[in-house]
Amino acid sequence: MVAKVKNLLNRDGRYFSRLVIPKELRPFLDNKTELREPLGADRRTAIARHATALAGLQAKIAVAERKAQIAKGEPITPGRYPLPVDQIALRNYNERLAFDDLLRNSGPQWASASIDDLHVALLRDGIAGNLNDTALERLVGDRIERYRRLGNTTVVNGSDEWRTLARALCMSEYEALARVAERDQGDFAGKPDAPMLAKAVEIDEVAADVKVSEFNNLTFEAVIQEKERRTGNGLGGHVKSDATLKKYRNAVHDFEQFRRSKKVATVTLEEGEAWRDGMLEAGALSRKTISDKLAAIRAILGWAQDQAKGRLFPNHPKGTPFDHLDMPVAEETDSATRTYSLEQARIVLKAARARIDKPNFRWIPWLLAYSGMRVGEALQLDKTDVFELEGHWFIHVRVGNGRTTKTKKARKIPVHQALIAEGFTDFVKNLPAGRLFPGGTAEDQRIREWLHDGPLKEMEDAPPPNHGFRHLFEDALFGGVSHKVALYITGRASGSSDDDYGGSDLRLLELAAQMAKVRDFLAVR
Repeated sequence: MVAKVKNLLNRDGRYFSRLVIPKELRPFLDNKTELREPLGADRRTAIARHATALAGLQAKIAVAERKAQIAKGEPITPGRYPLPVDQIALRNYNERLAFDDLLRNSGPQWASASIDDLHVALLRDGIAGNLNDTALERLVGDRIERYRRLGNTTVVNGSDEWRTLARALCMSEYEALARVAERDQGDFAGKPDAPMLAKAVEIDEVAADVKVSEFNNLTFEAVIQEKERRTGNGLGGHVKSDATLKKYRNAVHDFEQFRRSKKVATVTLEEGEAWRDGMLEAGALSRKTISDKLAAIRAILGWAQDQAKGRLFPNHPKGTPFDHLDMPVAEETDSATRTYSLEQARIVLKAARARIDKPNFRWIPWLLAYSGMRVGEALQLDKTDVFELEGHWFIHVRVGNGRTTKTKKARKIPVHQALIAEGFTDFVKNLPAGRLFPGGTAEDQRIREWLHDGPLKEMEDAPPPNHGFRHLFEDALFGGVSHKVALYITGRASGSSDDDYGGSDLRLLELAAQMAKVRDFLAVR
């Protein structure tokens, strides 16, 4: 008869570590009744990694207990879910490297920061046992306290057990710093040399390889590509713009670097919380940016769950692990900080007027200023998109055949009199057939760099032209332009069923009459 292993579950030939969640903690764990960790179909392998998997589940319950105790105002009791010293050291090592990834993603300054040689020397002394308890407390006491609060240890300062854990954490910190130094040279393949930590890493990697499921090889990029394919065929909602998908892919890159995995099926709520908290603590990104990154990952997980017909996350059949992730509340910002002042607008327009050597620099800032177009929309314009009707000029911002807008709808914008007086229509007339502006999407960045390094170099807080001019133009629409027309001209969806982008010739003439109310920024009144 096969011996029964506590908390090891067999369901249809597949093994799981399982813990029942106490009723009082379920509100803090998505109202689930139990936690499971898949161990694969082989019993011997499942038993081999059961203890590690069970410790991970216990850690989740420990976090829920902390939240419950904090909610009740009760003191936190350490030691409910102890881990072996080597597993604590491994957890600390992985957390340090994950935080290093986060800092490197936040900007180039971290990679150029030098490692404190004195700190390294102290860690060596700690590993060797040459430091007293006071010195060890200063060195790794905060890390020991962290794992006490997670329920992983009950060691008390002054005991042999405390010193054993302190020395192991010194070794963990030392090895993590060694990896940081290697990464500064571009080497991200390093592994720890210390025997205890090297063995723990090996066991952890073997355990990770055992996790096999129908969706084990599903990656974030595969999910995004499938979403593109489906929406391209008219399925699964609206097509996302290239700019939005680029932001999503950037968020995916950061998240994959943080968790050191591209696999979607293994994502957990705890990883999302750790990533969020790490970004907040690093202080390199605004709360809105952090919230946008988390929202991007949550959206992609939702796509993946839909594509898998709800089978990707068995514990969340109607959702994903990120559905209960608390999002940072964005700071209240003054819209003026994202809008050019009249002085800034005039500086840019006058500087653009002088750039007859480069059509993109010469005309795109003027188009943004007097039409509310986005840079990407301007870059897509063709000579045939600029046309005349009964003495009025218009620009047709199209969609389809490789062109797109944020709302996926086309619109026709009256050409402002200031643009005509500046010579824009003459510029178009003299061009050969084809696109008005050379270059691709990178031109957006080139224009931004030219302005910030040139005309606006003395103004460090100047917003990028895409937002700076667009918001200023929207403010100019307050000069008597109707709200509905303002939404149409700037390409914003009103949510009304009668948006009907395009319209008849009569509508265009009425739009031209409304555009005549928009002031000329260079004219002083």
